[in-house]
Amino acid sequence: MKHITEEQRYTISVMKKQNYSQKEISKAIGKDKSVVSRELKRNCDKRNGSYDHNLAQRKYEQSE
Repeated sequence: MKHITEEQRYTISVMKKQNYSQKEISKAIGKDKSVVSRELKRNCDKRNGSYDHNLAQRKYEQSE
């Protein structure tokens, strides 16, 4: 699968809040760490820099 799923975004969000590294997150969701890095950069909240899976999913759905 090419895109990150909603479940993977949720996992990224939870693990990020628990201070896991991008490498650990990438192993948990089965994606390369560069994919996690791009996901965090593209879909973080521009106001406070935090990553929320709901916001990320909405941004993804709007871009389709």
